[in-house]
Amino acid sequence: MNKKLLMGGILASFFAISCSDNNDDFDENAYTQQNFEINNDEGQLESVLNRNGAGVLSISSITATKNALLSKQAIPDEEPQVSNIALEQIANVASPVVAGVTLRASHVKIDGDYAYVTYMLEGEDYLGGIDIINISDKTNPIVESRVTSETIDFTSVYFNNRKLYFSSGINTDEILNLESRANIGMVSVSEGKFLEDFELKSIVGNVAVDIAGFQNRIIGVSGSTGVLGIYNAATLETIIEQPLSDLRSISYGNGRIAVLSGNEGLTMYDPSNLSVLSNINTPNLTSESKRTIAFKDQAILVSEGSDGVGIYDSNSGNSLQQLNIQTLPEADYDASDVVTNAVSVAGDFILMANGGAGFGISKLDDNNNLVEEGIVDLEGSSNYIQSDGEYIFVASGTGGLRIIKISQQKANENFAACESFDIYSGRSNLNINSNQVEAYRGAATLKHLNVGGIFTFCGSLNIQKSTNINSRGEFNMRGAMAVGTFGKNDNLNINSGSVLRIEGSLTVYGNLNLNSGATLEFVGSDSSIHVFGDVRQNSGSTIIGNYNDTSNKLQ
Repeated sequence: MNKKLLMGGILASFFAISCSDNNDDFDENAYTQQNFEINNDEGQLESVLNRNGAGVLSISSITATKNALLSKQAIPDEEPQVSNIALEQIANVASPVVAGVTLRASHVKIDGDYAYVTYMLEGEDYLGGIDIINISDKTNPIVESRVTSETIDFTSVYFNNRKLYFSSGINTDEILNLESRANIGMVSVSEGKFLEDFELKSIVGNVAVDIAGFQNRIIGVSGSTGVLGIYNAATLETIIEQPLSDLRSISYGNGRIAVLSGNEGLTMYDPSNLSVLSNINTPNLTSESKRTIAFKDQAILVSEGSDGVGIYDSNSGNSLQQLNIQTLPEADYDASDVVTNAVSVAGDFILMANGGAGFGISKLDDNNNLVEEGIVDLEGSSNYIQSDGEYIFVASGTGGLRIIKISQQKANENFAACESFDIYSGRSNLNINSNQVEAYRGAATLKHLNVGGIFTFCGSLNIQKSTNINSRGEFNMRGAMAVGTFGKNDNLNINSGSVLRIEGSLTVYGNLNLNSGATLEFVGSDSSIHVFGDVRQNSGSTIIGNYNDTSNKLQ
């Protein structure tokens, strides 16, 4: 049997008739633990994670550019930013290298303080891996444990009750006693480490393409001539299975199982008996491609390749919105690589992994109407995306996995006036002159910030380049603030006679410079600062207030 590439050259799956029929006899001795190589070495795993590209991300607004063209105005030369969201890339994770081959990230599941990442290889060989990444410290994620295999491709993961469940394709020429190449499996996890109790269960098909769960049940699907199945989470024994064709992805939400088929569209199933609740017509998907689906309240989102993302009412099946793939003006793209491979949800924002067109972002209102669209500034292609809570994970082929943080403000107990400020929606270069008094709120990303007068901001504020608080300037920041890019000369400069007053968190990816007579004041009892570069504090400068210096660089 041939293993065929799935997800447009980025993620892999397999389409073939199963090697044999599945049965419920689960033989835990049908394989050996030697097929799973666990690495818990802190020194080796430390080198897996790097800071390349870490720092504030620009989010260019396609909507503002379109509006300028429609009104026959000049396109803004400052790259207007998507409003009400601020992002920081905090780290890169290098993909595992197995048998001399660099793998590709295929799936991410975020659960509490940990992210679980699967890797695989397209083509005839079976090579895979899984990472456990500790994300409890937002300034310092850590790869805690890594498992690799020379006989197994890992396609997806689900975590529940100290067990990590995975879907996979397995080389049965090497693991002889397994009935089928499509398998689901599980392993115990303790404090971010894999234990040595891997178990596998064959299901009909040539690869298990996705896995999810609810309560004490596991949901699994396998490829072209595969099955949708529900299994006991403790034993992996089959509870109920249903044969289905051309399966690509599953999601569980609102008490229903959503299953995406390449030729049958989207179907909602009752999880108690797998009876069909409703069908939603979606565009046929090309063979050798996989797409993802995600729930957003009562809506369900489907990544639809070159068509972008379709949004449907999960109850009626009606189409609510179509999000097309947006590209930067005058950029050169390979049209065959401009496809939405995956979709995820972060609050009111829809995140799209658009292959060669990068990381797209769309903002919807409460009625799922499109408000704004933009593109996040990331190098390389975006082939998979997953968001949960404060984090976004973006996979870029063999280029590794990017960990991105959504900047979120802390509670501002001492500043009730924040609600009276206007939401910032101005240009990306903001200058507050010496005779100006300005105040805004919201989440904003700027290119440059210069404060000479009095400036107050409440919410989340990211500045991609340097930030200057000029002589006798006063900047009051209430919330979360990040400045610069790691390894570049993007600094926070507090000049003579000026004040930066902050209640919340401050992250500086460059250097923090306090000139003589400058004041950095922390307000409240729960403020924090982390500086990745150097802290240069001249004599006569002052740091006052209560704060947590997580980088241990302030005097």
